Amino acid sequence: MVLDLDLFRVDKGGDPALIRETQEKRFKDPGLVDQLVKADGEWRRCRFRADNLNKLKNLCSKTIGEKMKKKEPVGDESIPEDVLNLDDLTVDTLANLKVSQIKKVRLLIDEAILKCDAERVKLEAERFENLREIGNLLHPSVPISNDEDADNKVERIWGDCTVRKKYSHVDLVVMVDGFEGEKGAVVAGSRGYFLKGVLVFLEQALIQYALRTLGSRGYTPIYTPFFMRKEVMQEVAQLSQFDEELYKVIGKGSEKSDDNSYDEKYLIATSEQPIAALHRDEWLRP
Repeated sequence: MVLDLDLFRVDKGGDPALIRETQEKRFKDPGLVDQLVKADGEWRRCRFRADNLNKLKNLCSKTIGEKMKKKEPVGDESIPEDVLNLDDLTVDTLANLKVSQIKKVRLLIDEAILKCDAERVKLEAERFENLREIGNLLHPSVPISNDEDADNKVERIWGDCTVRKKYSHVDLVVMVDGFEGEKGAVVAGSRGYFLKGVLVFLEQALIQYALRTLGSRGYTPIYTPFFMRKEVMQEVAQLSQFDEELYKVIGKGSEKSDDNSYDEKYLIATSEQPIAALHRDEWLRP
């Protein structure tokens, strides 16, 4: 999942510099952080202005009601130049206007709110695009390298790790007649194979052993869907990177003849993706 926006906000205790450093350690573009911070700042200012405009609109309605109750003259719609700056309007300014003028001001406020909302939606989309491209914070113990195979770190060694050259797994599966590689390559292409005989039972036994062992330790077995909807997949994976790498299917949204909508679904790469989506919008507390 994406990072919490408050991590980018200094006034909320966030540290954008730390996130920029993490991006550099991941060999990714740190400029995304600056773009997000800028878009978020403009979004917050836009949200603040929209809130103030809504309060001002309510104030206009209240003032009109009070003036109508007092049966004050309606007047014309001509508005003084200094009133056109909506951000500077006050209770006293409105009190000096006629009912028709306040109604005109309220229309101007409605237009300003619509523009503000449109700008806010645009900034929110820009902010999210940058947010989903920024990786999670790295633990200080994580090795910094652009080659995870060459510079991977060994955390601990368990048991006897001495390598004793005997039979390879290829030798063993052929010896027990549990593997059909040539016909597998014909059917499925390079690296295709059929697992058969005792190796099928061995695979199932290993699965059951793992499930029972982890289940006895309090873990919950989960069997995930193999396909995910596009809007959900893009929340747990960088579709800009994986769109060409992941398999996807496109089908009609429903069986109705008049329904021309299409639904995109992506084949999962690992179970981490649907499991992450299972807990979307949740706070996990260890």
